[in-house]
Amino acid sequence: MTSGTMPLGVISPQDWGLDVCQPHEDAERLPGVGVTGSDLEGRILNNLHSWLPHYIDPDTGAVYGYYRAPDGFREPPQTANLIASWMLMAAYDRYGDMGFLARAGTALSFYYERFVVSHPMSVVAGGARDGVETDNIWTKFSAEFVIGALGLHRRTQDAVWLGRAEQSGRYLLQASRHGFAPSYNLATHRWADLTTGWDSWGRAVEACLLLEAATGDRSWHNLATRWGEHALAIQAENGCFYLIDGEYYNTDLAADELRGLTFLYEVTGEPPYLEAARRFADWHLAHQREDGAWAMTIDRDGNVVMPTVGPGDMPNIAMALLRLYTVTERRSYLDIAMRAFAYSLGTQVLPESREPYSDDPAIRWGFWSWDPTYDDTQSPDQATHHVRGMMFLLDVLCNEHAGSSMHL
Repeated sequence: MTSGTMPLGVISPQDWGLDVCQPHEDAERLPGVGVTGSDLEGRILNNLHSWLPHYIDPDTGAVYGYYRAPDGFREPPQTANLIASWMLMAAYDRYGDMGFLARAGTALSFYYERFVVSHPMSVVAGGARDGVETDNIWTKFSAEFVIGALGLHRRTQDAVWLGRAEQSGRYLLQASRHGFAPSYNLATHRWADLTTGWDSWGRAVEACLLLEAATGDRSWHNLATRWGEHALAIQAENGCFYLIDGEYYNTDLAADELRGLTFLYEVTGEPPYLEAARRFADWHLAHQREDGAWAMTIDRDGNVVMPTVGPGDMPNIAMALLRLYTVTERRSYLDIAMRAFAYSLGTQVLPESREPYSDDPAIRWGFWSWDPTYDDTQSPDQATHHVRGMMFLLDVLCNEHAGSSMHL
């Protein structure tokens, strides 16, 4: 299987031009994950229709930050609405339900109105603020907002979303001018350097390439390659990227980096991008745990800083590996993706589960925020990766086995 002219995209498999998989009732179990396509479809639907409604704030229509099982506390809507909108758009693509698209618009509008700088006099207009340290604007969130806004523009044709995406894209340009800064502080009016923050170049690459696709403006392509050249310059000899404070690998800064490098190779044909993606994927191959996960944080000397897993990062990395697999046809990338997906599926709280709180309808069919569970919370911004991961897994494998005797 090769990507050929497969479109670029992050939110859903339909962004890649893939048809929605229609699982067979008599389907075989998927190799490496132990469930059938019908099982996956059922898990997706139960999350969307049984679990997600417990996370919608009736006053704003936005999603809650998280739900804490021991005391039933729901954090008021906050920055989780940024990428929760992606799951809702992916659900719309899959099922054609306009209700999902409307909720996606509500979620991202909530985020824009409260967290994106829009004052015309600001030198960082379009930048997206932290939900806790509200003076900090993050390149990571700003790029994610571009991706979400372009997703809504493509699905609604509302030009407002394209304008908002371009505004945040201009923030990415300013960040690149200041040493590919991970953040900007509104109180001090200073850009952070790469020793004090999250170097989110992968998301910036994706955002700029998607802006080029949406507008036809070649300057976005040039900006994407500037971020890409920065990435090539900082890759470690072992193939890893240490993107927190220039010292630490973190699973939250892995999927978009793999995907961004792969996209850059696809649009430029330049081998260094593909080689960098392969080296980073090979590092993941070497460091994957037996359960299919990766430790959250590892330092430059190879020490595990925190063995806790961020469960939602696992399917996100797996989605990026699927894209690299479509380009390289290297089976080892599919194999480690399947192991990561198997881990992801194992974290979903099923009705028959013996896990604590599995009888709570706000927990059942959801995914824990941490492994070990730490604070017994679940959140829509974690579910978005798990649910979209199942969608990508189904649709990529259906495309892979089209015309074969294997039934999904």
